[in-house]
Amino acid sequence: MIGSRCWSVRVGIFMGFWWRLLGVKRRDRDLRVNIGKMGWWRSRLMGADERGIGYGGDELGYDSAAKPKMHLKGGKIGEGVPIILVPSAFQTLIAIYNVKEFLEDGIYIPTDVKVKQMKGPKPECVTVQKKFSTDRNRVMTAYDVRDKPSALKADDWDRVVAVFVFGKEWQFKDWPFKDRVEIFNKIIGFFMRFEDDSVESAKIVKQWNVKIISISKNKRHTDRAAALEMRDRLEKFMRSRSNT
Repeated sequence: MIGSRCWSVRVGIFMGFWWRLLGVKRRDRDLRVNIGKMGWWRSRLMGADERGIGYGGDELGYDSAAKPKMHLKGGKIGEGVPIILVPSAFQTLIAIYNVKEFLEDGIYIPTDVKVKQMKGPKPECVTVQKKFSTDRNRVMTAYDVRDKPSALKADDWDRVVAVFVFGKEWQFKDWPFKDRVEIFNKIIGFFMRFEDDSVESAKIVKQWNVKIISISKNKRHTDRAAALEMRDRLEKFMRSRSNT
């Protein structure tokens, strides 16, 4: 009996200490008031992170710091990131293996060299972001680069803005356009060649409405100018499409 009373006294002392810690007065110890006080105490703890005294926001289920968001410019050409198509043929100057270094950094690396450096399977899609420009006020632009037109859906074709051609008619097989005239009215075409190649190498593509981009076989410091020319032409084309 005495032990029970001692236990009750201990519990009472402990609860009294707890209520004082929470700042709850004796007359407020109604159940609903206590719940309200507990809610107040919890809100004080949740606000601790904002005052810089511990309890990080992530641990409490919220983030007190606003995270910056990257805004990518996609124009009015379909919904989502614009798409650039490159040849799937291994022998072409530009392919999905080396397109990222060329368009982002202005450095041309031969396709066979990139294949040897690659670890893992061939990528189905490569995202390219612009890192250089003649206009410092331009916002960042991102593009998805792919080499399998047959895998594109109808909505994907609405996002296709450019294609690298290699002078073969069968490259456009099964494309959802009636002819090359329609293709290059809706999509800007590029043909990459070495500047000292024979004229015959570009004979066919000169009949098409495409832009020829020439690079040197050995002077890698000139790659940047060629890449910048391609990007500027692409952006001008996208602006013209957005205004139509």
